[in-house]
Amino acid sequence: MHYPPLSAQALRYLQQLQQRLNTNGSERVKTSGKAVQELLRWCLEHELVPANSLQLPQFRFNLPLLQAIAATQRQLQQACFQDATQQQSRLDNALNSQQELKSLGPSPRQQRVLVRLNNALPCQGLPAIRITDVDWQQIALSAYDALLIVENLDCFYQLERFQLALPYSQLLIMYRGDTQYSSGCAGLCHVWQQTAKPSLYFGDADLAGFAIAHSLGCNAMLLPEFSQLQQSASPAMLEDKQLKYQQGLLALAVNPAFAPYQQLICHQLQGLRQQQMQGMLLIPVALT
Repeated sequence: MHYPPLSAQALRYLQQLQQRLNTNGSERVKTSGKAVQELLRWCLEHELVPANSLQLPQFRFNLPLLQAIAATQRQLQQACFQDATQQQSRLDNALNSQQELKSLGPSPRQQRVLVRLNNALPCQGLPAIRITDVDWQQIALSAYDALLIVENLDCFYQLERFQLALPYSQLLIMYRGDTQYSSGCAGLCHVWQQTAKPSLYFGDADLAGFAIAHSLGCNAMLLPEFSQLQQSASPAMLEDKQLKYQQGLLALAVNPAFAPYQQLICHQLQGLRQQQMQGMLLIPVALT
C-alpha cells in the first residue's frame, strides 16, 4: 500500500521536536496543530501509535517513537527528518529519497552571485565573457583588495559607461541581486566584512540606496562630487515609499565627508538615479 510521505512542514516540525526531546526525553503536545495532526495520521497508517491518538486532546512524543518514524521513512525511501535535508542540495537529497522536497535544502541560486570580471575571457564561438555566475564560497577573497556592490542590473551589465575613480588594483565587482541573487550577495558581504577590507556601494543616491549600503555594511558609496550631485539631484527622483528609511538614516552618525550628502538626501529629500550618473566622475565617499 502507498502511504503519502510527510510534508516539508511536518519534517521541520519533527526536526525541532527531536532537538527538544534530546534534552527532555519526551514532550506532550496538543493534537489540534496542523503539523501534529498530519504526523499522527501518518503514524496511524504505519501502526506506530495507538488507534485513538487523534481523539486525545494531547499526545506524548518520545525518542523511541521518533526513531521508529525515521526507520519507517528510510524503509519506504521517503525523506527522513533525521537526514540533513535542509543543508544538502536537492541533488543530494534525491539520492536518499524518492520524495521531491523543493522547499527543503538550499535553492540552486542561494549561494550564487553575479560577478563582473576585471578582464574579459575569450570563448570560442561566443563573445568574450565579462559576466559570470559563481558560487561565492568558491571565490578566493584574499585575491581582491576591495568589494564593489552594484545595485541595478542594467548598470552592472554596462558598468563601462560610468567613470569610476577607484584606487584599487584588484576589485571584486558583484551585482547586489534581486530575488535570484540577493541571498548570495548577503552571504558574501557578511564574510567580506570579516576581512576588514573596503566595501563600496554603487546605486541610486537616495534614501533606499543609502539604506541598502548601510545594511550591507559598506564603508563608502560611489557618488559624484557633492556640488555636481546638488545640481543634478531632484525630489522627483526620490519616491515617497522611501520615506520609511528617513528617520533611521538621519539618526546615523556618518563620516564628515558624507554629512552634506546625508543632509541632501535625508533632510532635503532629493535623489539621483544611478543611470543619471553617466558622464560624472564617481568617487568613493566614506560612510563611516
